[in-house]
Amino acid sequence: MLSYLHMQNFALIDNLSLELFPGMNVFTGETGAGKSILIGAINLILGERASSEQIRSGSEQALIEAVFIVDDKYDPLHTIMDEYGLTISEELIISREISRSGRNTCRVNGRIVPLGTLKELGNVLVDLHGQHSHQSLLKPEKHFLLLDEYGGDELLTEKKRLAELFANWERVRQKLKSLGISREERARQLELLRYQSDEINKAELNPGEEETLSQRLLLLNNMEKLLSMANRAYAEIYGGEAAASSSVFDRITAVKEEMSSLLKIDDKLEPFISILEEIASTLAELGHDLYNYLDNLTFFPEEVEEIESRLEVYRRLKKKYGMTVEEVLSFAEKCSEEIAELESSEEAALLLEKEMNNLWQEIEQCASILTEKRKQTAGILTKMVEGVLGELGMENAQFSVKFAEREVASRHGKEEIEFLFSANPGEPLKPLARIISAGEMARVMLALKSILAEQDHIPTLIFDEIDSGIGGKTIQKVAEKMSRLSKNHQVICVTHSPQLAGAADHQFYIFKEITGGRTTTCVSYLQGEKRVREIARMLNGGVTSEITRKHAEELLKMYKIAKEQEAWRQEQE
Repeated sequence: MLSYLHMQNFALIDNLSLELFPGMNVFTGETGAGKSILIGAINLILGERASSEQIRSGSEQALIEAVFIVDDKYDPLHTIMDEYGLTISEELIISREISRSGRNTCRVNGRIVPLGTLKELGNVLVDLHGQHSHQSLLKPEKHFLLLDEYGGDELLTEKKRLAELFANWERVRQKLKSLGISREERARQLELLRYQSDEINKAELNPGEEETLSQRLLLLNNMEKLLSMANRAYAEIYGGEAAASSSVFDRITAVKEEMSSLLKIDDKLEPFISILEEIASTLAELGHDLYNYLDNLTFFPEEVEEIESRLEVYRRLKKKYGMTVEEVLSFAEKCSEEIAELESSEEAALLLEKEMNNLWQEIEQCASILTEKRKQTAGILTKMVEGVLGELGMENAQFSVKFAEREVASRHGKEEIEFLFSANPGEPLKPLARIISAGEMARVMLALKSILAEQDHIPTLIFDEIDSGIGGKTIQKVAEKMSRLSKNHQVICVTHSPQLAGAADHQFYIFKEITGGRTTTCVSYLQGEKRVREIARMLNGGVTSEITRKHAEELLKMYKIAKEQEAWRQEQE
């Protein structure tokens, strides 16, 4: 349920916070006080489009924030939250920032999300009825679910059985599809798989060979540079007499011998001689290694061509079958597995086709039973809705459940379902979405919601001026229906009706104040005498008297007694 609503710099609201409660909450006040502003704010939380005109004059941005108390067993909400990787606890916090620059920031539990996410969450959190489009019952796909749940366990059991049969049929169909639909198709697949497998296997790929060959090709392509460098290095370091000048080794050896001849004169030369001997030894070893390196720098012109040809095999196969050699070899292994399966699939295909046919016969039979049960349920629902509509002042209204047969059965059945409505005799039945009158729409929705209260799990219902154009006994019936509806849902209602206000569990008064030359919309929670005075004002068109005050007290007392009796009745049941 919606437990908290905060608005800042929104329309005529400066900074306003509201705590909302379970049961029936009503908002009352003079015309133009700003009740529609609250509905507009909630619509933004539900993912409706925003406009910079909604920002309070003199401000650059507006903020709307809502807190919902959520049931941890409410699967539709968890499904959406999981889909977007959002965490959920007992509270769900949704915020919306709009700015004059056009920047629009949506957050769920502090995380920025796209506007579409708010819309999806709004569809399972709130139904808003009146002059607004955020109504789940306008969606035909919702009609399917509500009718089935209204049909009870027997219908739902048949629906579950159909879904299971269809899932089994789909599983068998996919398995048959993997074998190939026909012998010709399987033959084509076998030809392709054998070609691919042979192409890879004949290449005799080795995961380490490609890198080894690439390194060898790099060396061969730079052989001239390597030979030149190695020869020069050998000559400089250890060339000896063959070199044009004495080598580094020869010069170091000469220095060492000269020092050694002077060692008898100064024994402090001993450490230097040792170091020179070590350097000479290292140079001799380096010279030997360079000689061996030169000896191994063999080069055959045809080797380059052979390596390039082999590497081209690797490049071609990786382009066709995988990014790496390992992936190409894995592809070949899968080919072999599929070949083995296809070669023995003819008999399996015949068995699967027979199983599919048997399952489809069961699906057709189950779908026909489901259709019959749905039509029976639709007949009961139609009478119930028309009866409630009559109580709500629409005695001539017609309600119907349209069944449109599908060409092929689906996991949901053999038909599409849609709720239809006509307000007056002689008028054709139309889809709910095409109801023009906001008052009619709200009453149809109230009728459906009151009947489907236990089946419809959307926690919060908002009715915007549902009392428009009705009065007398009708408005009293509307009040009773909404009060009962609030036992299963949180109900929020914007109204001018004293009967609806009297039936509520909580009442808020919306009014305007002028402070510092600026008009601000404010909200006050009414209790006790303040609530009596507000209902008295509503009873007499804005003028209160002792008579209207007494009437207001009686109205509140009457609904209080009615609620106590209803609570007692439910306890007895």
